[in-house]
Formats: sequence, structure tokens, C-alpha cells
Amino acid sequence: MDSKSLRRRQLLRGGAGLGLGLAVPALQAAPALLHSTVDVTEGPYFLDGQLKRTDLRVDPGDGSVQAGLPLHLSIAVLGLDSAAGVTRALSGATVDLWHCNAAGLYAGEASEGTAGARFLRGWQPADAQGRTQFTTIVPGAYPGRTPHIHCMVRRFGEPAGQDALTTQLFFDEALLRRIYADAQLPYRAHARPVMRQADDPVFQGTDSCRPGHVAGESLLLKVVREPDQLVAHVDVLIDADRRCRSREPRFGGPGMFGGPPPGPPPGPPPGPFPGPFTGPSPGRGWQPVGPAGGPPGGPPGRGPTPRTR
Repeated sequence: MDSKSLRRRQLLRGGAGLGLGLAVPALQAAPALLHSTVDVTEGPYFLDGQLKRTDLRVDPGDGSVQAGLPLHLSIAVLGLDSAAGVTRALSGATVDLWHCNAAGLYAGEASEGTAGARFLRGWQPADAQGRTQFTTIVPGAYPGRTPHIHCMVRRFGEPAGQDALTTQLFFDEALLRRIYADAQLPYRAHARPVMRQADDPVFQGTDSCRPGHVAGESLLLKVVREPDQLVAHVDVLIDADRRCRSREPRFGGPGMFGGPPPGPPPGPPPGPFPGPFTGPSPGRGWQPVGPAGGPPGGPPGRGPTPRTR
């Protein structure tokens, strides 16, 4: 077995990702200094009642497949007892993913011209090991945000405040530069401005469990780049007694508008992306989420929640 194949298998088994340990069905000693995955802004484009599925690339309405570099992403959902230093699989938890396509558009949004579309959205229940598997694409760019994937973990029946964790996942910027510059992929044709992580209000949000660190540092995906795809794994840790919260500098906190960032973004950009390299921008702005729900088969709705993007 070559090294790439071995590495891919290790990732899919949950052997890497945010440095957060292995997914296991029973209690296991957790490495020192683990914290809950940090909660960040949900954004305005969460739609409940989406399809239970593994491959998010297909729009079930017309059978079209979203173009882009395939991303095979495994997510393990683990309960964490920070005090005792143990993790356990949260079997049955649901994991929702949603993100924009290569052109920077979200499905199901009239403001995006995609009303009725359902591409790049879906959910999976965690298995006995707490694992879920998704096939999607690397998201594109749009003004006002650095490229990211939205992730929500829900545990129905848990007390309010402990029944959901919402976060976002980010990519290495050098890797994105290479992907977006590839003439064989659709991103280059769209030539969207790409915001630096140093300027992104969510990436630069605080982490209540790690003073002096920004939230995005712990939310970077670790991936293996294969010739025609990416393979990645992430563990989402939930300590019900010690959740980690973020306060975004430009919005004042999850779902809230605040003042401008306190000072200039740290450090210079890591190098030019194709097209304009933008700093903070209001992007397409804030808008309230419409009524939750959707066709049968999705997880129960939660009702409308206004959020920043």
C-alpha cells in the first residue's frame, strides 16, 4: 500500500483532524488539553428539513451535479468530559453540512437566484462510533467571507442550550490558492475575490476556552490532497459542562452586529490569491432566515434564527 492510500485510510478512520483524538464507540482517555469545538456564527443560509444523504453534490430536483474539486469529509461526533479526560461517541447525533458552490452561491436562496435548489446541503446521523461521511466539493469564494463549510451537530431531546453545536470549518490558504488557480477546475473561471482568514470576522473570533487564540485556529481542516480529490477528517467535541464560545469582532457575537474589528488584522497575507485579495467587506449582508421546515425526512425544525453570514 502506498503512503497516500495509507494516509487516506487513517483519515477516514478518524486518525487526524484538528488534533482532537480518535473516534471510539466506548469511553477512551482523551489527550490532554482538549476542549469543546468552538461554537461560531450560524449564518443566514441554514435551511432545515434537508435530505438525509452522503453525497451533497447532486441537486435532487434536476439531477445536476455541482462542479468542483471533490471533498470526502468524515466527521466524528464525540462527547467530551474535560475534567475526567475521556471522550465517547455520540451515536445518533445528526450532522448538517451546507456551503456555497464553486461560484460562491448557496442553494435554496431567492437572493442568490437559487430558489428551489438543494445542492450542497444535507445531513447524516452518527453511527455507533459517532462517525458520519460526506462527499461534497471544495467551496468557492464570495465577498465578505473567507471560504468555509458550515457544520451543525444536533442531539434532539437534550436540554436547551446543550442540544446543538454550530461551527464552521476552514481550509489551509496555500492549498486554496493552488485549487483556485487550477485551470482544470471551475473556481478560476469565476475569479471571485477571496478574503484572507486574517480579515474574516468568524475566523478571527475569540475562543472562550483558549484565551489569546482566535476561533479559526482550531477549525482548520487537515486534509490529504490526492490527484483528483481531497480527503479530510474532523472530530467535533462537545463538553456539555464546558462549551467554548466565540465572539466575532465585527458582529459583536454569534448572530449580533457589533463595531468594527479592534485594530488591523494580524500579519500580512500569505500570498496573492487569483483575482482581488480583499479585506473586510459587508458582503451580501445579513438577512433573517425564513421559516424552518421542509419536506418529510429531515431532522425536526428549530424555527427561524437570524444570523450573520
